[in-house]
Amino acid sequence: MIRIFAYVLLAVSTTLSVSCTGNRDASEDVELIVEQIRQADQALLKAEEQRDLEGAMVLVAPHAVFQPPGVPAIEGDEAIRQFYEQHWFTLPYVEISGKADTIVVAASGDLAYLDGSSHLMLEISGEKVLSEGKYLGVWQRIEGQWRLVAISWTANEPAG
Repeated sequence: MIRIFAYVLLAVSTTLSVSCTGNRDASEDVELIVEQIRQADQALLKAEEQRDLEGAMVLVAPHAVFQPPGVPAIEGDEAIRQFYEQHWFTLPYVEISGKADTIVVAASGDLAYLDGSSHLMLEISGEKVLSEGKYLGVWQRIEGQWRLVAISWTANEPAG
């Protein structure tokens, strides 16, 4: 029984790896893709820090899904635009930074996810407060440009 399971697992993994590699240009360097995603992620963080709505939205896919802590998922570019305007950009933050700790590129070369750590410096009643957290983002290459298609984030400290 274990031998049959091992053969089935081997066959499925071989099929998946063959089917996933068919779309990617063989000459494309995975490290280049990783760097492109890292740059897109940093550009989005910078746009958010500067409260640059158009700069952020150009990096978000029209069908994207945001999953902020404590609220239902936000789906589609119009809902995300409203989220930025009415909620995110109204927070009293003075600095946003993040670092992609891990970036994994699909064999097709047009989809990737990143796991990162974030820092949000808030200014509340004249006092600066640091909120550290984490985020998980999915990026897709759409018409040659890396766009965020899904993101979920949360603070490291428990909600109070």
